Amino acid sequence: MDATQRVRSAVETSDGTTRADLATELGLPLGTVTTAVAGLLRSGVLTEQPAPPTGPRSGRPAMLLIPAGPSRTVGAVVWAHGRLRTAVATYGGTVLARGDMAVTGDGSSPDVLEPAWRFLDEAGLGPLDRVVLGVPAPFQRGVGLPPGRLPVPGPSSPGCEGASARRSGFAPWLHPDPAAALAQRLGVPVVIENDANLGALGEAHSGVGLGRSCQIFLKLGERSVGAGLVLDGALHRGASGFAGEIAHIHADDDGPLCACGARGCLSSRARRPLVELMEEAYDRPLTFTEVLRLADADEPAPARVLREVGRTLGRPLADLCTFLDPDLLILDGALGGAGRHVLSGLAEQIERCCAPAVAASLSVVQGTLGSDAEILGAIRLARTEALASD
Repeated sequence: MDATQRVRSAVETSDGTTRADLATELGLPLGTVTTAVAGLLRSGVLTEQPAPPTGPRSGRPAMLLIPAGPSRTVGAVVWAHGRLRTAVATYGGTVLARGDMAVTGDGSSPDVLEPAWRFLDEAGLGPLDRVVLGVPAPFQRGVGLPPGRLPVPGPSSPGCEGASARRSGFAPWLHPDPAAALAQRLGVPVVIENDANLGALGEAHSGVGLGRSCQIFLKLGERSVGAGLVLDGALHRGASGFAGEIAHIHADDDGPLCACGARGCLSSRARRPLVELMEEAYDRPLTFTEVLRLADADEPAPARVLREVGRTLGRPLADLCTFLDPDLLILDGALGGAGRHVLSGLAEQIERCCAPAVAASLSVVQGTLGSDAEILGAIRLARTEALASD
């Protein structure tokens, strides 16, 4: 792809950008970008307008380059914890429509996604360029579930979900990679990615991780835990798509078999969901949202359990941080105020078990995007795919 085409693609997959920003993003000399932009302006492919002021004016305002035609749009779908979160957005990250719906069933069929496809079709925003689907499972593009180690347990089998642990095991329709079949169903390219990886991308490019090159994103749910790694600014999936699967770190030589095919995974130490533990203490049915609310209100039982979760996860994460020396360890912001108890346990183990130099330079923080982290990460991934294929 020549410089002019790269510049055109970068502008068309943005909500407006400057020549200087294009040069930085594409790694091209400013003069090369300026020449390409001049030709695209003459041909009517791009237009420009003054960029909104960001501070006291001094000198000529920067000019914002925008596509001459309508904005290209993408669909983002995140399936996890019995819910489908959906959005239609521009490549630049402006969300035009969004939905959030509960889904029933055990997820053993791709039919679980049908409400999301209906949402994208009925949003009324015109044809999409592509769709990114976030799934609660380790995933290798072109393969699906990583081969050779992952059985496909039935709905009642003990196992793990996502970058995480879940009793229902891994969704069998994710092996082999169903992206081509879904693309045929939707009529646009489909990219499938682990949900924790999407959360990591979202926080890295739109949230608390902006401007940091090396970070770990920790996602915690009622039945799940997983991580996404952004190293030197790029998502790290590993050779088999299994990078970040903290639930499957070995923790017990005599532990039970896990859905990942190994034995004694960390997930086996917390085989009962947080909600079930809390229900025993309160002697009544609870939801995960209510557990988080109680912890945020400093109720002793849920606050203590979440601190213990932080300590349990903090021990292997301390070793990982010593090995990688990241800038940030980010806890999923979707936990809200209850997340401070998990952060407390994480920070305790980081201080205790990390190499002192690593602990001194590492910030342990909560994400700022909340439940939007995965959606914004999906949009970011869609843009990366578009720039690679245009």
